[in-house]
Amino acid sequence: MLGVSHATSGAALGLAVAGFAPRWVGVEPSAGTVLTFAAVCAGAALLPDLDHPSSMATRRFSVASWLACYLVRPLSGFVYDLTKGRRDTGKGTHRGLTHTVVAAVLIGLAVNFASGRWGTPVLVGTLFVCLALAIKGLDALVPGPPSLVIAGFLTYAVEEFVPGGTAGTAGWLGSAVALGMVIHSVGDAVTESGAPLLWPIRIRKRSWYPVGTPRPLRFRTGGRVETWVVAPALTVATFVLAGLVVPGVRPMLLDLQAEVVRLFAGA
Repeated sequence: MLGVSHATSGAALGLAVAGFAPRWVGVEPSAGTVLTFAAVCAGAALLPDLDHPSSMATRRFSVASWLACYLVRPLSGFVYDLTKGRRDTGKGTHRGLTHTVVAAVLIGLAVNFASGRWGTPVLVGTLFVCLALAIKGLDALVPGPPSLVIAGFLTYAVEEFVPGGTAGTAGWLGSAVALGMVIHSVGDAVTESGAPLLWPIRIRKRSWYPVGTPRPLRFRTGGRVETWVVAPALTVATFVLAGLVVPGVRPMLLDLQAEVVRLFAGA
């Protein structure tokens, strides 16, 4: 799927999880917690494509992401060769290890541990990286200044000015990373190629079976269905969820609506 679809699907999922899950256990999340979780989920939804040298994730941080790509690709290929089934074909360097639930969970657990152990530096760093990825993914919708500059400004704003900041996500921010990576692979699963989500489970003698929807329901990456239906629907869902779950946003929108009505009534 396109970067826009990945980023917005991650944002929508992050808003839903951070906005509703804490309330189910009697905890009222802060605005900072919800926004941090959603932003990280949105950016992490581009991380699986670090296994491709031309992807947005690989091109985002210059030398750092290039080096990450050239570590991820051979590792993915090595694991593919080590675990492939009788009917698996290909190299496993793209849509391989990073497109599996196992990899997403392991990376998420590592971030959970690090954020719980070292706190603010890990939280802020993770937020910055994922915001930069998410903003780059939205370049087609919101072109503008370099995403690293915007990401730095937004990270500072969340930490310093948004109630709660990033602190409320310590010890569980990795869940946003894992969910973002999984939603990326689920998105790829509805395109023509599928994704090996269930590795290493053997399906039809393949450990890297490309899980996907029925063929008639799949669509081409960057095609009309994604551009004119999927991406707009996800964008609308993201804004609606933000209004519903981010503390303080709904009253602000209601005040704005009342002001608009008042202006038109007085015109």
